[in-house]
Amino acid sequence: MAKIPGEDVVIRSVESALEGKATDVEYCPNCGSDQVDRYCAACGQRAGDLHTTVGQFVRDALDGLFSFDSRLWRTFIALLWRPGFLTVEYWQGRRASYVAPLRLYLFVSFFTFLLLALVAQGDTVDTSGEDTSAPVRISVSGGGQEEPDGSEEADPGWFIREVLMPIAEDPERSDELFGRRLPWMLFALLPVFAALLRLLYRRRQRFYVPHLVFALHFQAVAFLLFLVGAVASLFWVHASGVTLLLTLLALFLSLRRAYGEGVVKTVAKQACLLFIHLIAVSIGMGVLLLMTGLAL
Repeated sequence: MAKIPGEDVVIRSVESALEGKATDVEYCPNCGSDQVDRYCAACGQRAGDLHTTVGQFVRDALDGLFSFDSRLWRTFIALLWRPGFLTVEYWQGRRASYVAPLRLYLFVSFFTFLLLALVAQGDTVDTSGEDTSAPVRISVSGGGQEEPDGSEEADPGWFIREVLMPIAEDPERSDELFGRRLPWMLFALLPVFAALLRLLYRRRQRFYVPHLVFALHFQAVAFLLFLVGAVASLFWVHASGVTLLLTLLALFLSLRRAYGEGVVKTVAKQACLLFIHLIAVSIGMGVLLLMTGLAL
């Protein structure tokens, strides 16, 4: 079963916290070595004490998950209030003060899709009192009538028969499969986004990796804004539109600060970038739809 990006990181962080708080020990309880600091130099086991409070356990888990110190807040502030600044800092080698780009992306995407799944579950509550348990079926026979010569109904086509009909007949399962694979599809499109940036800004940044860093940072910004918008949409009908405008503004400011070009060039390249990336996302969604239908 597919996992949401970041699940393994969460598991490892909790497992690390379960080893207990760091403590001073004279000998390693696992192998008996006296070469022990925070970790045993011989076997690598952490010097941990399980006699700890629940609060300390939560802090240790968060520390492993987020590097829960000033770096987390410094990173989020830079992402949301100074778009593009974090990317420039990383390009110029000032990296230790911030959460690493890939780690940041995985954490933000994990909690974004986790919250969206919870919101979606809340929206599926039926308050009409009607029975909606019966599966929905698609009629593809042109009214259900036989051909004049008495032959069987016409074949609706492979795509409708093998993809669309299974999705319509089992919407809950299809939503589950689609939702589990969507984060992976978006993650797979990150290198495509970075490749488009390299084509548009090859004179500003010759190498590919700096553009990939930009893509990771911007996608994290987009997830954070989308997360806030999803929560706000529960109370404000215009939240989705405002979130879209803020995301476009964040991309414009990020491109301006990172690549240092003028307003007109930035707007033109942003439009080109979004147009081509929208095509890539549409293709990815189509492939995801196909995989979902065939898996049912």
